[in-house]
Amino acid sequence: GIDYTTPVEQVMSSPVTTVLSRSSCFDALVKMMSGAIHHLGVEQQGRIIGVVTSHDIMILQGNSPYSLFKEVGKQPTIEGLYPLSKKSPVMIRNLIKEGARAGHVAKMISMLNDRILERLLSLLEEEMGPPPVPYCWLLMGSEGRREQTFKTDQDNAIIYADPVGEVETRAAEEYFARFARKAIDHLVECGYPLCPGEMMAVNPLWRQPLSVWKRYFSDWVSSPDPEELLKATIFFDFRAGFGKAALAEELRQHLAAITKKQELYLLHLSDQCRAGRAPLSFFRNFIVERDGEHKNKLDIKEQGLTPFVNFARILALKHGVRETNTLARLHVLRKEKVLGEELWKQAVDAYEMQMQVRLIHQLHQIEGGVAPDNYIDPADLSELDRRMLRESFAVIDRLHGMLKTIFPSVYA
Repeated sequence: GIDYTTPVEQVMSSPVTTVLSRSSCFDALVKMMSGAIHHLGVEQQGRIIGVVTSHDIMILQGNSPYSLFKEVGKQPTIEGLYPLSKKSPVMIRNLIKEGARAGHVAKMISMLNDRILERLLSLLEEEMGPPPVPYCWLLMGSEGRREQTFKTDQDNAIIYADPVGEVETRAAEEYFARFARKAIDHLVECGYPLCPGEMMAVNPLWRQPLSVWKRYFSDWVSSPDPEELLKATIFFDFRAGFGKAALAEELRQHLAAITKKQELYLLHLSDQCRAGRAPLSFFRNFIVERDGEHKNKLDIKEQGLTPFVNFARILALKHGVRETNTLARLHVLRKEKVLGEELWKQAVDAYEMQMQVRLIHQLHQIEGGVAPDNYIDPADLSELDRRMLRESFAVIDRLHGMLKTIFPSVYA
């Protein structure tokens, strides 16, 4: 029972976490899930005018992502996470059908995936015993950017503190090899497919001490080789997924320091980015596949969204922006006056529009029992959506124009 003589400060969170009265329910939900709290003060003009609870949101939303979030956190076994992870797409489908913005949907997918990973690795640590040295599980690619959709391969790595002496080195290598293998297998059972390019912690190359990761990054930055540049586009969008986040932070600081000294690689990244043309012909018709499995379709991820992701990454690296999410990067670049207001708005609207088309396309495929992909048939879209898609693709040329001004081609 409750001891009613207990002082309030012993049971309340302090300072009180608040949400502005004009915020959406989604903003409140994200705040609760991020801080693992159940109550938020509702703030208006600096005053608390009420309280919103997780229970309120669950009643409002019915089968809320919050209830799944809580269920995952309480799960006592790794195997018990398998069916829970399969519930995530149902929650996401509901959000899309309720008209949630694409950026919000991607954020929610990311939060649920992070929660599953966090619980899975915590339970795995309990099963295997503590690691010989501190480590951090890194998330990269779309996971690192918090831009997952229904189709998400695993992109992960392990960074660990440099061991001291031969015994600790061997112990770390053995522990993390077993840990990675078990973790990756469990993630597959949770519905996250293997990365075809083996960009995973189970690959010994991507399971290394901090000093080796620093060397990797320095080598990639100093080499204009296209293969090394490809690694930069995947690995430089890393973030801490679980474990000692300070290791990821030190690697991020190292990347910022070497970028300042070696800006030449940004010119190569810019050239590579500008080589991908917007999928529009001179007469503003869509450029689609002419034959094969995807005839009359276009790859909205590679041809439409990737140019925005690449643009934001290059400018984020140049200006030391620590964010990895594309929309967050664009927001910081605008705040720091790197991006003008008009181009920022065009880029955000274009990116979100394409993400929405991609999510709805994949949702229809899942509901039709088809594996989700990124190939859109423009003929399936309404006339309004086709026009908006053309306008969003046209923004790519404006972004490339800005890159050309900032980074004169290395081949000029």
